[in-house]
Amino acid sequence: MTGRLALVTYSFALMLMLGWLLVAGQSILLPVLVGVIAVYILTTAAEALVPVPVVGRLPRHWRRLLVLVLCTFGFLILGSFITSSATTLSAALPTYAENFDALQSKFLTGIGIKEEPNWGNLGERLLDMMDATTLMPTALATISNGGSVILAAALYAVFILAELDSLPDKTRRAFQDNAQAEHTLELAREINEKIGSYLAAKTLVNVILALVSFAILKILGIAHPAFWAIIIGLLNYIPYIGSIIAVIFPVTMSLIQFTSFLQAGLALVLLMIPQLAVGYYIEPKFLGRSVNLSPFTVLLALAVWSTLWGMTGAILAVPLTAMVMIILAEIPNTRWIAVLMSEKGDL
Repeated sequence: MTGRLALVTYSFALMLMLGWLLVAGQSILLPVLVGVIAVYILTTAAEALVPVPVVGRLPRHWRRLLVLVLCTFGFLILGSFITSSATTLSAALPTYAENFDALQSKFLTGIGIKEEPNWGNLGERLLDMMDATTLMPTALATISNGGSVILAAALYAVFILAELDSLPDKTRRAFQDNAQAEHTLELAREINEKIGSYLAAKTLVNVILALVSFAILKILGIAHPAFWAIIIGLLNYIPYIGSIIAVIFPVTMSLIQFTSFLQAGLALVLLMIPQLAVGYYIEPKFLGRSVNLSPFTVLLALAVWSTLWGMTGAILAVPLTAMVMIILAEIPNTRWIAVLMSEKGDL
């Protein structure tokens, strides 16, 4: 009994130490983990390029480097576009001040209040809260920090890729027991297969979702459709709540742009149709049980990682938790935790 109590105490103390380390060492650990996860994506993408003419004939390390360069430039261009679009959107907000006031009057009339409360110009007050001088610095700081993480992660990924082919030999030399070395390599291959395939499939699904959302936004005439479509694609990396949050933004934009609850409702319905198709059909079919995490585990992981590392932690919650579960499954004393974390208890 005493030994079990000591084990629980030590485990709790270890969890507190790890939590403190994750928060205090965020600036160091986050780029490293993003770089490691990027390597999983790059190796999967490099293997997918084999059938491509000319590019498929390149050596494996050159294909990985090519994918890394393209992804890095793509993220930087994407960040630049989001920054410029957010600046333009913020500058255009004051033009919708009258629309806020019209919505206020329409809503109060709809619920039977004929005399408007003495709220002043509600629209101008709300827009003052979202003024460029207060909103944009926070948004630009977030994007800037994200860009710094991406550049640092790309640098780590370059060095990891440079040593990736020699890693099996290093592992065999590091372990005296060949069986243990092969077991470790098999564990690394399992993580690579699950995380790489999950993120590659998730990225493809999100790109398709963003394109469909862009077409819907364009047809509805909602301002800045490309910006909102990109936001929808990015936020869909966050499980469960990401798709809901992603749709709220363009629907709100539709409401203040057209001052029509009917138009906003139509936007909500049309944008939710592809979200539901992705959530209930496409992702279960193409992603399947690639990470084998229960819904409760995903929700808990989302809460924990987003608390520790904000938006980046929310996006990385599923792959990081899947890595933790695979490692826990290989340790006899913690295998039961991995079983509880899994979807149906089978590992």
